[in-house]
Amino acid sequence: MTLRPLNRIVCLLAVCCWNTGLTSKAEVSGPITEFVVPTEGAWPQAIVTGPDGNLWCVESRKRKVIRITPKGAITEFSVPGENVLLLQSITSGADGNLWFTSPSDNTIRRISPQGEFNGEFKIPTISPRSPKQDTSWPRGIVTGPDGNVWFAELFGNKIARITPKGEFTEFPIPTADCGPYIPAFDKTGKLWFCESLTGKIGRLDPATGKIEEFPLPNDKCLPRDMTTGPDGNIWFSENKTDSIGRITLTGEITEFPVPQGSRPVGITAGPDGNIWFSGFGNSKIGRLTMEGQVTMFDIPTAKAQPFGLTVGPDGNIWFAGQARLIGKLDLKAVGK
Repeated sequence: MTLRPLNRIVCLLAVCCWNTGLTSKAEVSGPITEFVVPTEGAWPQAIVTGPDGNLWCVESRKRKVIRITPKGAITEFSVPGENVLLLQSITSGADGNLWFTSPSDNTIRRISPQGEFNGEFKIPTISPRSPKQDTSWPRGIVTGPDGNVWFAELFGNKIARITPKGEFTEFPIPTADCGPYIPAFDKTGKLWFCESLTGKIGRLDPATGKIEEFPLPNDKCLPRDMTTGPDGNIWFSENKTDSIGRITLTGEITEFPVPQGSRPVGITAGPDGNIWFSGFGNSKIGRLTMEGQVTMFDIPTAKAQPFGLTVGPDGNIWFAGQARLIGKLDLKAVGK
């Protein structure tokens, strides 16, 4: 079943990095609301709920971090630095700041909820496989139960940890050139991650540094983002095989097909007990029940390219669309 939302909210006024965001609203009728990012050509990519009760998003191409309130007011903060060419992932840190990856200059950066850039941390590893040959290409980033920030080095082939003081520890992955992507923690404190280029799921024990790997049925499925589900298992998107995968804490893998052409990327566990994912290829947001039933919801903008998504402070599903938008799906409007 496909539900077709009709509403669209447009932010008409550009906002400088020191201004309060303004929103121009239209009448709402439908489950998805869109907020247009003021900057022309913006590519919002990853989104997270911040410690201040707002949504925070990295704009991939225009070197900005975006703050958006639950009501849709947008403020943009330009990231300083000549070598900052691309931003890709963001997390809410245990220290009350937002941490994000800056792959082009091999840096983990930090911004306060007030918009102050207050930390730049160079990653020790560089990789000859990266486009610039001087970066490990930090990709997915997440805050751990230990209060540290963890991230995947896509070309460095490592999982890394950075403390609030900026101290790094890196863990090499056994499989070479595996392309580690978004990590997630399970209820036991172990870190799971996708090996996007070799079709495996990895698990790291932070206490020992031991890494275990679990091959997927199709090694070309391109596993991307990952989340801990309401059932305590790890759920992940398979971009090339139009599937959502589940792996139990004992390593048992189940795959759930989603509509052809969905090309799922972002994934999160909703407060409604379901798994939600972004249909990058078909401009839809998908809902997957624990039993495997899939429902897709149309995004009003054609070719919206939804990427990352998260649960907002209002309990709804928020997503970043590379077609210059941030969206909200109202869970009450879609029902069970």
